Amino acid sequence: MSIQPGLKGSASVPVVHENTAAAVGSGSVEVFATPFMIALMENAALNTVKPYLAEGEGTVGTEIHV
Repeated sequence: MSIQPGLKGSASVPVVHENTAAAVGSGSVEVFATPFMIALMENAALNTVKPYLAEGEGTVGTEIHV
């Protein structure tokens, strides 16, 4: 099976104090922190292609645009 362009996926988590900008020091307000947003994006990407990967394979991000 090969990975084709245009695949879509998703991931979600609730916003709780522990994943806010105020909690991780990347800001001072109780909003979803950028580092957690990037991790969520990477998780969505992995979940999307995981069915196409052989056992033991994974994904690596090389660039993000936020």
